[in-house]
Amino acid sequence: MPLARVSLTLAADDAPLALAVAGDALGAGCRETVLPDGRVTLDAWVPRARAARVAGDAAAALGAASVAASVAVEDEDDSWRHAMLAFHKPVEIAGRLLVRPPWEPPRPGLADVVVDPGMAFGTGQHATTRGCLALLAALPPGPLVDVGCGSGILAIAARRLGHDPVWALDADPLAVEATIANARANGVGLVVARRDLARDRLPAAETVLANLTATLLRTLAGALAAAPPRAAVLSGLRVEEAPDVLAAFAPLGLRERDRVEEEGWAAIRVGR
Repeated sequence: MPLARVSLTLAADDAPLALAVAGDALGAGCRETVLPDGRVTLDAWVPRARAARVAGDAAAALGAASVAASVAVEDEDDSWRHAMLAFHKPVEIAGRLLVRPPWEPPRPGLADVVVDPGMAFGTGQHATTRGCLALLAALPPGPLVDVGCGSGILAIAARRLGHDPVWALDADPLAVEATIANARANGVGLVVARRDLARDRLPAAETVLANLTATLLRTLAGALAAAPPRAAVLSGLRVEEAPDVLAAFAPLGLRERDRVEEEGWAAIRVGR
């Protein structure tokens, strides 16, 4: 498949936020390179046919988040594969889960989640995903909804941990396709569907996972008001955004029970 490299160059302090807000647009794990002037470049490899659209969507997302960045697109040769091999390493979670690319072997005793970075919207490398997985690993199994499923990592991990049934929902049709492909590759059964949490009714379940933005998490609280879950894992928010998000879930009877903080990001388990 002909590929192009989409590059975002920005201040180093803005890199974590840029990954969070532009990750859905880029659709693949990024390689981060520190430049001599202290700035960083985030490189992602995407199909050449949609590179211009991806770059435009990433630029719009960064602009909406007030992140100053230059965005460039360049046709790529096969060296991208070597960069992906170097960047994507297995991620072990709570001694129970292993999220790994397909070229890395499984580890005995760990529930196995395989994600191909060439097609995924998330590969477990970001702090928000790791925190969400760590809190998920501590939950008892039962019916579960993953809202904003991206590549399906959280939903697949939930099935590996015994949750059933598991719904994986996303507004982006490309995310739905990636989740279906990853579920098949992992041999797990998911109910995958396209849903917009601002307009569509969500399935009722005991547990909700949501690795989104703070704004979307507040929207999610409203969408769950008719049938609040027993527990929810909320991720994708900066530590300083946590109080406002928690305030949105308090009227549902859901209060903070646990938290993981890493690299300025927070993943929070709320429950009754």
